[in-house]
Amino acid sequence: MLLLTFSHHNSRSGNRWLAVTAYLFLLLIPQLTNAAPGDTFNATVGTTVMYDTNVFRLSPLIDPALVLGVPARSDQIITSTFMLNLNKVYSMQRFEANGSLVDNRYNNFDFLNFLGKNYTAAWHWYATPYLHGRLSGSHSEALNNFANLTGFANSTTQNLRTNDNYHFEGIFEIDRSWHLIGGLDHSVTKNSKITVQDFNNQISSVEGGIRYTRPSGASLTYKVRSGRGEFINRPQPIEASLFDTRFDEMEHDLRMLWPVTGKTSIDARVGYLSREHKHFPQRDFAGFVGNFNLNWAMTGKVRVTASWARQLSNYQTVAFAFLNPNFQRFSSSFVVNNRFSIVPLWQITEKIALRMRYDYVLTDFHGAIVSLPTDSRSDSMHSGLVALDWQPLKILFLSAAFHRDRRTSNLRGFDFDSTAGSFTAKLNF
Repeated sequence: MLLLTFSHHNSRSGNRWLAVTAYLFLLLIPQLTNAAPGDTFNATVGTTVMYDTNVFRLSPLIDPALVLGVPARSDQIITSTFMLNLNKVYSMQRFEANGSLVDNRYNNFDFLNFLGKNYTAAWHWYATPYLHGRLSGSHSEALNNFANLTGFANSTTQNLRTNDNYHFEGIFEIDRSWHLIGGLDHSVTKNSKITVQDFNNQISSVEGGIRYTRPSGASLTYKVRSGRGEFINRPQPIEASLFDTRFDEMEHDLRMLWPVTGKTSIDARVGYLSREHKHFPQRDFAGFVGNFNLNWAMTGKVRVTASWARQLSNYQTVAFAFLNPNFQRFSSSFVVNNRFSIVPLWQITEKIALRMRYDYVLTDFHGAIVSLPTDSRSDSMHSGLVALDWQPLKILFLSAAFHRDRRTSNLRGFDFDSTAGSFTAKLNF
């Protein structure tokens, strides 16, 4: 997807990106004029206007004037978009590519303005009908989630998070039912400003396993992944904070896809993830991860997805990371998230749909390296979304949405409330 801002106060920037867009179109014209069956090409231009009552997810205990310089917590955000997508088929090979520019403009907190550049590309390769796979790459840029940064020194600044991923997967079909799978993966995560809880890092992994499939679409896959990671730009460990230079990961994963009936399907995964650090075993963690998704088409117009997911993630902190006395100090090495979700969709008519989503997230912080008088941190968050979508024409999509988030914590300063309303308009070509 390509996201582009058309703002009257930034005409020079707009003209530059229009020129880039025109150039991309010229490059892709030969692809369009020689389109084969199965080829697709489309472009989308869109704008979302959002009003958010608590942009930085500040606790009611925090005076915004002290951390932001202004008494306001809310802002109006305009996100303008331009997207290009291409799907091209050559014989047995299929290529997918999409690119996007995402321009975000804040009215009150204009220091958060940024232009995000994103892309994904994939080659679905076939050597023979029995040996095939996928080679892909992706790049994304976005602001760090302010809810994850609450309490830290950089929690109210522009901190862009960049993710790059490169993945190769191969599948060898022994017969119609049994398949051998293997792959390589390399991921790089960087922040534009130093963060305490999730440092710049890169992980290189090798994975392999076996899959059993049925003609009905059901499958059972076992896979094991071994990864080696390092914290970028940290040549030596920091002993005072127990911040390491390198770590190793091992993950065992069992996944099931099961179309129970014509209207119901189950997508489930259970795994065991462990991470070991080179110098400081106090930072190590391990545990069960997984998810369970139940998809139910109640009627021809109503669908419901109910989900549970458990995730373990790095979250390294030290006691002195919290400079504001309104925040209770805590220490941790990793975080456990348990998310429960329900997502109903009602296709009212061919052109109108009502979407809803409710999430309840339990977050526990573990692996303290500093003994403090406070308890370990534990949060719970309720999130809700209601959206009405209308597509009066094939090229026009309109959507209005209402968002609500509320987090409570056993520690002072980490709770917040936020409400947001948004309107989106897209043109598809």
